[in-house]
Amino acid sequence: MKSRSATGWAGLPMRLAILAIAAAATWMVSSPTPLLAQDRTPLLMEGRQTIYQRVLSRPGAILRQDPDPDARATVPLVAPFSIYYAFDRRQTDDREWVEVGRALRGPAEGWVRADQVIDWRQTMVVAFTNPANRRRTLFFDDRVELVDMLESEALPSISRQLRDQAINQTLPADSPVVSIEPAEHIDITDQFYVLPILEAEETWLASGFTTRLLRVASVPLESDVADQMPSREDLLRDFRVGIVFVIDTTNSMQPYIERTRQAVRQIYDQIAGSDIADRVSFGMVGFRDSVEAAPNLGYVTQIFSPIEAGQDPNGFLTEINAVAAADVSSRGFNEDSMAGLYDAINMPGWRDFDGRYIILITDAGPRMAADPLSRTGMGPREINQLAAENGIAIYTLHLLTDLGTGNHDYASGNYLEVSNWHNIQNLYHQVATGSVTAFGQTVDLLSQSLISQVSDALEGRLTDIMTDTGNDIVAQSRIVGRAMQLAYLGRVQGTRAPDVFEAWATDRDFEDPRIASLEVRVLLTKNQLSDLRDVLRAVVELGQANRLSPEDFFGQLQSAVAHLSRNPDLLGREDLANLGDLMGEYLQDLPYTSRILELDERSWLSMGPGAQREILDDIAAKLRLYEALHDRVDLWVSLYEGSPEGETVFPVPLEALP
Repeated sequence: MKSRSATGWAGLPMRLAILAIAAAATWMVSSPTPLLAQDRTPLLMEGRQTIYQRVLSRPGAILRQDPDPDARATVPLVAPFSIYYAFDRRQTDDREWVEVGRALRGPAEGWVRADQVIDWRQTMVVAFTNPANRRRTLFFDDRVELVDMLESEALPSISRQLRDQAINQTLPADSPVVSIEPAEHIDITDQFYVLPILEAEETWLASGFTTRLLRVASVPLESDVADQMPSREDLLRDFRVGIVFVIDTTNSMQPYIERTRQAVRQIYDQIAGSDIADRVSFGMVGFRDSVEAAPNLGYVTQIFSPIEAGQDPNGFLTEINAVAAADVSSRGFNEDSMAGLYDAINMPGWRDFDGRYIILITDAGPRMAADPLSRTGMGPREINQLAAENGIAIYTLHLLTDLGTGNHDYASGNYLEVSNWHNIQNLYHQVATGSVTAFGQTVDLLSQSLISQVSDALEGRLTDIMTDTGNDIVAQSRIVGRAMQLAYLGRVQGTRAPDVFEAWATDRDFEDPRIASLEVRVLLTKNQLSDLRDVLRAVVELGQANRLSPEDFFGQLQSAVAHLSRNPDLLGREDLANLGDLMGEYLQDLPYTSRILELDERSWLSMGPGAQREILDDIAAKLRLYEALHDRVDLWVSLYEGSPEGETVFPVPLEALP
């Protein structure tokens, strides 16, 4: 398996003297000579039977051969905030020592003083949301100073002043602020970074909103990128946009198919021979419905033209000439639009593009995850999450035709969910009466607005955010376009997370607490996600098999999960009281609410067949998402050189957990 290695970051000038060592240390250091060749098992966390102790090295930590300050150093200076397993703890001469190693099964690599590491109880990390529509996050040296500021009536003006000082590097010596988020966006799925959460708590703001207070530490993963970097203006000129149309090709859609082709031809005619033409590519996916229910439909999905760089416009136009509406009806009004989106998201060519867009065009609602005619078994929420992890924004153009009147509310609710872009913008749009003229104007406007991002970038400037454009779709596309450009700049500049030592931050924008500035994720290994996937599969299969005898469900599930587990101690245990106990201890005590983890046998039997089916359907949709994430080789990151496939990691968003 080829997994991603952690990328480097370009440093930001910060006030803390401690940060000077970050550039000198590298995360992907070669392991020292093993002290113990045989496999080892790390210490278990207190009160846990499957979760091992992990620590983060403090700046200045020294790894030694023995628990003795005079012992030979195996690594004279460990990279700050490196992640280790704790294999042993020992007290010598009034000082505690920890034996550590990077690999789960050893070997141990040496001993470090306990006061030179930080216990990391949960592998929670912070991810920055895209700053296109919010202010940059400030990091504070002290929790009390952050809380005092949040409770101040002058919060907006104080935060603006501190932010300006941080940006201009004029923070006074007694400033509570120690760092600021980079101006460019750091997409954690494209540029892996680790900001471990050491503490998390929720507090109420005077505005009525709740916020999470997070104490975080920085983990520099590799040495800095080269000092010589082209200017932002020069970098922007290489910005590329990919647009994939996912279009309903059932028998009511021929006029819209033809109008979409017309829109693309007009764009190609407009940009032919210009520099823009080399930086814009299109793709097209057609979708219908289950061929098991209606064999004469021909296909569930068909990729007529994949997205790829250096595309030949004439070739693309020839390929999409083959797109035509079916001449037979599908079963019911809903179509398998989720399958069309899934195929578009998983096109391999996306990595060559910086602005990534899917435009879904349909007059019908989607097949839901639990629908037996759904090809993917995934619902709008899971498809939306999959697109987000791949840096893709989904626009939906929903045609409100008379034929689908009874389907409109159902369809709009689901497409609102699939087009919710990072809670920044909802990219769902209705076309009243399904008018072909109105649709044509909308698709022209959207396509032109997306292409204009390339024009802006070619001139070396970020797309301006304008709210008074007179059209919501234009205003939205400018916000999303700027966000894509910021993510692109962060990627090519190697922008790094701020080197902050145990700083405090809030997950809400100071001046608009409705906007999230930080996202909490859980760093799961591939083995953990694989285990979770297997447990969910057992839950779904046994839940469905015991629909007529629900009283047998929990007993059979406990036995099945115990045999699936990598931990033989689970066999014969009788204290697994709820689904959370079966799914893994790493999900316990996380700061999120789950109706699944606390579900016990009594609750299961009291809720009735309908509610049980709803729970199983939700779990089945999560299962499909985990399978998709598990199989994406490019999403997984090696935390140390030579790590086995099962120990590669992926930062899973809290909302994607069961």
